[in-house]
Amino acid sequence: MTDLYSAPEAAGLSRSDRLDRAIHALLSQTPEIEAVAVVSFDGLPMAAALPPSMDEDRVAAMSAALLSLGERAAQGLGRGELSQVYIEGTDGTVFLVSAEDEAVLVAVAAKGAKVGMMLYEVRRSAAVVAAILSTEDDPVSNVSTGAPYVPAPSRPTPDLPAPDLLAPEDSPAYASSAPAPRVTAPDSTWTPSYLPTSNTVVPPPSAWS
Repeated sequence: MTDLYSAPEAAGLSRSDRLDRAIHALLSQTPEIEAVAVVSFDGLPMAAALPPSMDEDRVAAMSAALLSLGERAAQGLGRGELSQVYIEGTDGTVFLVSAEDEAVLVAVAAKGAKVGMMLYEVRRSAAVVAAILSTEDDPVSNVSTGAPYVPAPSRPTPDLPAPDLLAPEDSPAYASSAPAPRVTAPDSTWTPSYLPTSNTVVPPPSAWS
């Protein structure tokens, strides 16, 4: 029981989970015990492993009532503080063992179970329950410890070429790729001054000097 509670894998569990581990460990180590519950002094169930025939709230309420009656009887008879209640019936036994000042551990054993061995195992489990309830249920400790968190590397951004804001040297930015429009003059105005007209007399070459 104690080894199971102090195991490294139990360090990251919440208090409720550790209580469940403690009562299930008692059931696995003691086959004669048929049902186990951890009950507060107010009669509220804190953890339980019960067969379908047993109601969790009913077991918690009856256990708190028995514990209160046993405390009054022990103090009224001058027997001091109550440590445990033992009830034997025709079909089995019931053990109520105080888990310090935190809660009470209830165990229901089958008929023919050895009382001495049952009390020993239930007391051990009650000590484990008291140790669990006395510790703070820190939310940070509930996170399982493992490898430190390492953020995933960011994907590299490909180096894209910068946009070419300037035109190539062979085609200046101010040059237009479209051909310039060609203006054709009318035929009546296409007579150069150096060409003879129909009314012009060309002198012979000897007169050119």
